[in-house]
Amino acid sequence: MNLNRIAFPQAADDRLVINDATRHQYYATMQAEVCDEDMLDVAFNRRRARAMQARDQRKLAGWFALLSGCAVVGLLWALT
Repeated sequence: MNLNRIAFPQAADDRLVINDATRHQYYATMQAEVCDEDMLDVAFNRRRARAMQARDQRKLAGWFALLSGCAVVGLLWALT
């Protein structure tokens, strides 16, 4: 058993190491992740708008459930 290999793994064993074979993919990935600040602001604004819309829909559903419950209770009270 080679304890030195376990304690100190070689860089060649690492799939994520940047070498001559992976340099092009690394830089292509890094360039793809760079985005314009305006694009980032637009994306955040879309996300915020979707979150606000979902929150409003949950509020509306809550009010609808509450009013439906009141209507059912009122109907049962009127029938008894």
